Amino acid sequence: MENIKIDRKKPIPLYYQIEEILRGKIISGEIKEGEPIPTEEKLEEIFGVSRTTIRQALSNLVRSGLLEAKRAQGTFVKKTFFDEPVLGIRSYTDEAIKQGFTPSSKILSLKKMKPSEEVRTALKLDDNDQAFILRRLRYLNGEPTAIDTTYIPVKLVPGFSKNDLAETGREQSLYYVLENKYNLMLDEAEEIIDATTTNHEESVLLGLKIGSPINLRIRIIFLPDGTPLGYMKSIYKNRYKIRLKGRL
Repeated sequence: MENIKIDRKKPIPLYYQIEEILRGKIISGEIKEGEPIPTEEKLEEIFGVSRTTIRQALSNLVRSGLLEAKRAQGTFVKKTFFDEPVLGIRSYTDEAIKQGFTPSSKILSLKKMKPSEEVRTALKLDDNDQAFILRRLRYLNGEPTAIDTTYIPVKLVPGFSKNDLAETGREQSLYYVLENKYNLMLDEAEEIIDATTTNHEESVLLGLKIGSPINLRIRIIFLPDGTPLGYMKSIYKNRYKIRLKGRL
């Protein structure tokens, strides 16, 4: 990295400006996974700020899971990027295992109630229909990476409970449960990928600063006959990987 000027006239702390610049270089791949970032001394020179400012920026990036500090070695870009493909319907659990991660989840809540009009419309529910609302905090290698909120019509999974997601002490994929316990085949999905920022609760759960940029995914799963099975709204730290073939 060459010397980078930061705007000292902005009402934004210098450490935060540096943090966002480094975050952008990591996410863009300019600084790759597993690579060391410049030393604190070098970063002082690059940004023209004090060592204290540099350390605060790096500390925040470590807490957010982008960097890891190794004793007597330096600070490195953490190898925790999860590249989620956007082709095919694959569960978070299955894809994480395929990429060599250890996935886990914490159920934040499971309720049965009348969902919002937005969800009722997406799931083609009547006004009085209820849905199970499952909210989970997802982890990769012990690091919080996503918050999922899933809505499933009660009439399709009448006995659904937290126990469905556990098998001999191990969390089971929700897709696996729907297909193998309730005999519901996941045939097709519509998905929107957007960007948003974290609110206070999301920031605390994911170890981010309030208002941090993050991916937003809305997915509607359909049965073979076109019946909506689930409405999923998720925020993710992970990246999305798309392979394009041929010129249109």
